[in-house]
Amino acid sequence: MKKMSGLVAVTVALALAAACSSSGAGGREVRITQRDDGCEPTSISVTPGEKLKLVVKNDSSKDYEIEGIEGAKLEELLIPKGKTRSPGYTVPAGGGVHKLKCYVPGGPSTIIELTAGDGAATEPTAADGEKVQPTQPGSSQKQPDTTVAVGLGDYTVTPDKTSVKAGAIRFIVTNISKGESHELAVLKVKDDGSFENKGEVEPIGPEQGGSVTLDLEPGAYKLACLVTKGEEGSTVDHYQQGMHTDFRVE
Repeated sequence: MKKMSGLVAVTVALALAAACSSSGAGGREVRITQRDDGCEPTSISVTPGEKLKLVVKNDSSKDYEIEGIEGAKLEELLIPKGKTRSPGYTVPAGGGVHKLKCYVPGGPSTIIELTAGDGAATEPTAADGEKVQPTQPGSSQKQPDTTVAVGLGDYTVTPDKTSVKAGAIRFIVTNISKGESHELAVLKVKDDGSFENKGEVEPIGPEQGGSVTLDLEPGAYKLACLVTKGEEGSTVDHYQQGMHTDFRVE
């Protein structure tokens, strides 16, 4: 019995060691901590093609979000205050700097750079060479009940309606800026005054457009640009520059 117990103990120890050194899918564990003033670390060295397990711990007093930007394929993920989430991320095969945005909607925002190889940026492409267009976060497949046209300027958000009925709402967005990229985030105002990001049109270049259809329930919202300093070449945080407006769903 003692020999059998020893064998079992060794087997369990080996299994635990393997579990601690991987994500269960071959990924290296990388820890990210969210605090009231931002996220850390801001720079992580990675290997082209490497699988990562991002262990994202929210030690702040607010709900945080993390997502890939500028082509990094990490879907937007909410991390409630006091909680930890562990999404997987595969570094693209080519070298480059791949960016994650760790932020509170309308609050602190940090760009985390994953540097692979020589740091030369690469852009995701489809097999035929066309640029990959990501699915807009929160997008609904329903036919829209209402359409709202939104103009994004430097630094203004101007919808053609400020109030609509609840349901499937399509936001058609035009970036009228001649020099800066902007995005549209639809933020629901929570009871404590914080925001829940219901979906967005990710950053679009000057004089370009995009759209997203969202299922929205009644309540107070803000239409906002959450491009932050260091994202899309911006030198300022667009929300802090006043790029948001009130919106109502009845």
